[in-house]
Amino acid sequence: MRAHSKKMSSLNQPIVFTFLLIFGAYISAAPAQTRPPAPYSDRGACPFECCTYRQWTVDKATVIRSAMSDSSPVAFRLAKGERVRGITGVVITSQPGIAEALKATEQNGVRIRRSDQIYLYTNLGEGFVKGWLKGRFFQAEVLDSDLFKIVRQPRSVWWVKVRNRQGKIGWSREPEHFGNMDQCG
Repeated sequence: MRAHSKKMSSLNQPIVFTFLLIFGAYISAAPAQTRPPAPYSDRGACPFECCTYRQWTVDKATVIRSAMSDSSPVAFRLAKGERVRGITGVVITSQPGIAEALKATEQNGVRIRRSDQIYLYTNLGEGFVKGWLKGRFFQAEVLDSDLFKIVRQPRSVWWVKVRNRQGKIGWSREPEHFGNMDQCG
């Protein structure tokens, strides 16, 4: 029985070796991530130049939800003229934008070939966005019309987390209802 087992084992070795060789080659050749993530949540994002989380003014009456969802229960309401603390934010991109490279270039250590498509996410200000290419995020400057053509703008929503004077905390997707968010102005 042992002789038969050794004989079968030695016959299977080339098959197993071939399978492992092919499988290993397939794994190493497969890209880490070929499709850009969507939806994508950029936690802590403040999506414009000089954006800051601090004491904000309420410029328009605003409903504050208990979670980041329009169907979430109302946590509290804010009246125009109140002050709140902007705590943090999350930019949720449901569909990334697209910029097509017109020329080869390099940005922040990422080589971009002519006709590469950079997927656009969070606005970072000063013409910079959080871009995605070849499986990684990087800070992209895509407003140079000699280098890039904007094919599609990203579709996203910015949820802000605020705390009122009574210490209640909640979320709003109406950041335009708040003032004093720009530390430069």
